Amino acid sequence: MNNDTEKGYLKISVTEAGGTIPIKGALVVITEYGDDDGESGNVLYSLTTDDGGYTPTVALDAPVKSESMMPGAYQPYALYNINVVFDRYYPVESVGVPVFAGVTSIQPINLLPLSEKAFIAGADNGRIMIYETPGMNALSPDGVVRDEIGNRNGTVSGGVIQEGRQ
Repeated sequence: MNNDTEKGYLKISVTEAGGTIPIKGALVVITEYGDDDGESGNVLYSLTTDDGGYTPTVALDAPVKSESMMPGAYQPYALYNINVVFDRYYPVESVGVPVFAGVTSIQPINLLPLSEKAFIAGADNGRIMIYETPGMNALSPDGVVRDEIGNRNGTVSGGVIQEGRQ
C-alpha cells in the first residue's frame, strides 16, 4: 500500500423530528478521526447549515481508489468525526464517518431537543454519540461488542448516503 490520497466529498444534513425538519444555523465541526480510540484530531472544517439544513460540500483526503481493489486488510476509506451543536438541542458526535475517494456522501444528523432527555437511551454526559463504522476494534468503547456498535443508542440513525460521484 502506498500513502497517496485523493479527495472524497462530504456534506452534512442536520434535521430534527426524525429527519423531517431542516435546522438552519447549526454549527458543524469536522475533525480528523484521531488515534485508535476514535478521539478527535485536528479541526478541518467549521461550517454552518443553510436554510435546507445542509452544510457546503467539503473535500477531504481519502485513500486512492486503485488501492481499494487490492485484496487484503486495506481500509479503502478515510475516517472523520463530526460534531454538531445547536442551541436547545443535544450535541451529537458522529465518530468514524467513512469518506471514499471520488464519492460525494451526505451524512444525516438528527438533533433531539433538550426536553426529550428522559427518553433517550445513550445520552451520556449531555451529548449523543453515534459510532458510524461498526465492526472496527477501535470503535469498541467500554467493552461494547463490535457487532453492537452501529446505532447503539437506539435513537439516532447514522450512516452515509452516497449522493453521487465527483
